[in-house]
Amino acid sequence: MANKAFRVLMAGLLLASACAPVEENLIQGRWQGVAVLEEGEPLNIDPTVISMTFGENNSYAYSSTLNYRESGSFYIDSKYLYTTDTLNQASTEKAVEIVSLTADSLTLKMNEGGRERLLKMARHRD
Repeated sequence: MANKAFRVLMAGLLLASACAPVEENLIQGRWQGVAVLEEGEPLNIDPTVISMTFGENNSYAYSSTLNYRESGSFYIDSKYLYTTDTLNQASTEKAVEIVSLTADSLTLKMNEGGRERLLKMARHRD
């Protein structure tokens, strides 16, 4: 009986940790792309040209392939990162899921044309 109770307790702890919100302060700093996967397969792009910077005052800057850039404000709610671009006109709030966030890695999940896309990033070391 004690073994069953232990397994139930461990399952509950694992479930609780999987649903826990991310540590927002870990996102601050500069990040550089290391991989972009679509439906689990690597995209044929150089991920290192993708970069994001998150400031202490909830500002962000993003640059990507084809010289695309945006910047503006961000906030985190539970496991979602919300950004509002103020650089490009007629921009709306965007949301992506933070799959994982540690001191040195960030993985974001988004939907691109109905396909799941993962952006894996590493903290940029100056």
